[in-house]
Amino acid sequence: MNITHKGTTIFYTDQGEGDPIVFLHGFLENSSMWDVFLPKLSKSHRVICIDLLGHGTSGCLGYIHTMQDLSAAVYHVIDTLQLMDVTIIGHSMGGYVGLAFAKAYPEKLKALCLLNSTPEADPEERKQLRMRANTMAKTQFDQLVRMSFINLFDPTTKETYAKEIALALKEALQTPVQGYIASNDGMRLREDSSEFWKIAPFKKGMILGESDWIVQAQEQKEKFESHLDLFAIIKGGHMSHISNKESVLKLLLDFLS
Repeated sequence: MNITHKGTTIFYTDQGEGDPIVFLHGFLENSSMWDVFLPKLSKSHRVICIDLLGHGTSGCLGYIHTMQDLSAAVYHVIDTLQLMDVTIIGHSMGGYVGLAFAKAYPEKLKALCLLNSTPEADPEERKQLRMRANTMAKTQFDQLVRMSFINLFDPTTKETYAKEIALALKEALQTPVQGYIASNDGMRLREDSSEFWKIAPFKKGMILGESDWIVQAQEQKEKFESHLDLFAIIKGGHMSHISNKESVLKLLLDFLS
């Protein structure tokens, strides 16, 4: 389904009945990344999956999509559907958007689970990498996406899940260059939400991959585990929904129960 937001289109799917779950994908992904979980979760919940601005079939608003911009689009979907007490599950960038949503619209939120994501801001080195990537995206987009995407998987995963990775890469390559640049800049500029995450009153969870080089699981454990309702480190890297989907599903069901 499509709705209009600030002159552009936002795409979402809506399945099942029960307490609402809103799934937010990561950078260079779209709502289809959650398809593997829908048959199980939609039996007991109303599941909404959204294409964030500049991804999938949702349009762009400009050349910078802040996490607040992305969360405002998410709010528009939730408000249009007249949902309350939503649980947000956010993968990577989707987790950053979920945190921005939690700050801006606390009256709508029941729970937030970060999957391969962190409340921390980018370190300076990563901010510089994002700036260089945005420059490269203007002339070498295909090469850039292929290089950065495949680095999210460890060697064993690349072999075992070659079909799934190829499909996810195909989806990533369909991301418009403008969407890439806008979200990458938005992530670079996002604020640190560590203290907010520690004291936020809603139900909170983190599911991290033990070999994820983007989000260091053990460092996150030391900083945040004691403040959360669910904290889990599972096998695999940054793309846990592909490399360890059984563990992710089980933990999500635990978090939702």
